[in-house]
Amino acid sequence: MKKLSLCITLLTLSCAASAQQIDSGAAYPASSDSSVAPAATASGNRAYASGTYGNGKINGGAATGDNQMGWAFEARFGTELNLSSKLFSPDEKIRVDVVHYNEGHPENNHRDGFALQGIYSKPLSRNFTAELGAGPYYSMNTSTRQGFEYNKNNLGVLASAALLFNIDEVSPGMHVRVAFNHVVMPGAHSSNAVLVGVGKYFDYPADRPVPSFTSSGEPVWLGAAFLHGQTNHGGTETSTGFSLDAKRYYGRWAASVSVMGEGDDDVRVDRQGVAVQGWFVQPVTQNWTVSAGFGPYIASNSRSSSDQYRLNALISLEIDRAIGKDWLAFANFSRVNTFREKNDRDLFKIGFKRAFGG
Repeated sequence: MKKLSLCITLLTLSCAASAQQIDSGAAYPASSDSSVAPAATASGNRAYASGTYGNGKINGGAATGDNQMGWAFEARFGTELNLSSKLFSPDEKIRVDVVHYNEGHPENNHRDGFALQGIYSKPLSRNFTAELGAGPYYSMNTSTRQGFEYNKNNLGVLASAALLFNIDEVSPGMHVRVAFNHVVMPGAHSSNAVLVGVGKYFDYPADRPVPSFTSSGEPVWLGAAFLHGQTNHGGTETSTGFSLDAKRYYGRWAASVSVMGEGDDDVRVDRQGVAVQGWFVQPVTQNWTVSAGFGPYIASNSRSSSDQYRLNALISLEIDRAIGKDWLAFANFSRVNTFREKNDRDLFKIGFKRAFGG
């Protein structure tokens, strides 16, 4: 289930790369300086996305037994910032990335979460670019203590270093990404991992606005989605549910309301409720966008002894593909965080939305 977000990212990179070449041809002008990577000399801000996979170890905290992750993966997207040329040379870039990081399944620790990183990027040659990044990392770890399974939340730091090998001949801005991730988590174990995958820079689409997200009058998008859920506890079944969504875009931001029925895992969770989220929206091509959302989720669990409505958090990553002016298809990976060390859930949604009004 958790590998779906990586698969979605890699699929989006492939589809968006093809779409970008069709829509705009060569997206990055050739540089007159042969020592500088073409991807580092494109004018204006650019969007970024990557997906990587690897392995590593955990140390300290509650780490016991086999400390090998077995596997780890990361999906990220971001945008470059306009900063003063007095601070940085033209080829140096600062980027802000939203990251979903899964630290694999070492013994008795299944931790993943979401991070916000500031990235410093500098080309080393025409073919290689180095990156350094760090930022807050909100994690959720499933582990067993004294015979009981818990979903433990922690706030720490995700630090990253990466080397990018440009493969512009495949698609402008595309590269192989080799990264090292280090997690510092007060009160819990730390981790180190090496990950390899692909990434891509996209032209900042200010001069190529997404028609569906910039229609006059700011329409409301109404949609429905099939929902697949996985409770983060052993012995539970996957669930099938639904989501009804209303979303409105305001340039690079959006707000949404979702009515969800998460479905029944036959053991712990059969939850229904309403979520309100704010979104940061990053267009990557004329028809593709990625976005990150966060907000309160008020829901009741039919399998709870009290069956009361409770306040949870819903954290989401979403990919949208515009279909003409009035339709879009979307895929969404979300985490329900209960803050009660139990019954957290991963949700995967796929569906369609249509614009009304505007």
